[in-house]
Amino acid sequence: MTLLEISLLILVIIAIILCVYLIISLKKINETLDFLSKDLKNVNEKLEPILDNLSTILEKALNISNETEKRVLDISHTIQNVRNTISRFTFRDSQSSGQKNPIQDLLSNLTAASKGFSAFWKKLNN
Repeated sequence: MTLLEISLLILVIIAIILCVYLIISLKKINETLDFLSKDLKNVNEKLEPILDNLSTILEKALNISNETEKRVLDISHTIQNVRNTISRFTFRDSQSSGQKNPIQDLLSNLTAASKGFSAFWKKLNN
């Protein structure tokens, strides 16, 4: 046997050992990836109901917000209508003499409160 044949034989043996090592390493990597895949499936299964519940909660909160906003607008319109109706019955002579009517004070306070609450609600929703 010549030196070339011995070197070739050593290289073939090293190549076989490297191939076996590569196969074993790939098998370990594959097992790790399978384990990781199972963990991700478990996390996904646990997160899906939570996300569904969160979506339901957000829809209900939006409905409550919209309904409350409608109610506030209805109350504001009702107060405005009452104010307009009562303003028809105010005394003309008390306005001309410069005295304020207690009903006008009440109406202006209620109007200011309703406008303030409407502004608060709009700011809260935005």
